[in-house]
Amino acid sequence: MITTPYKNITEKAVKSVGTLSYVTRMFDLKSVQSVANWIARNKVPDTRVTKLCEMGGWVVTPYELRPDIHLNPTSGIPEDVINKWKLRLTHENHTDS
Repeated sequence: MITTPYKNITEKAVKSVGTLSYVTRMFDLKSVQSVANWIARNKVPDTRVTKLCEMGGWVVTPYELRPDIHLNPTSGIPEDVINKWKLRLTHENHTDS
């Protein structure tokens, strides 16, 4: 069994941005409890998913965070980010040979 330091994928997404307090401020929310509830319920509001992933440097993707609304692995990710990933993979595959 693989263990992670995170309670769930939502906590990983939040922590990839920073503290709960920081995420609260970045979304201009009134209370840290709002972000804590995302983690407790393992569900980020759909209007916040893409921005949270972007703020975290795409460590967690919208698809990983909310597969119920992002139906494919690249959904919600800007094309330039996807192209950078593809370029990096191509480079890594060439250096491994």
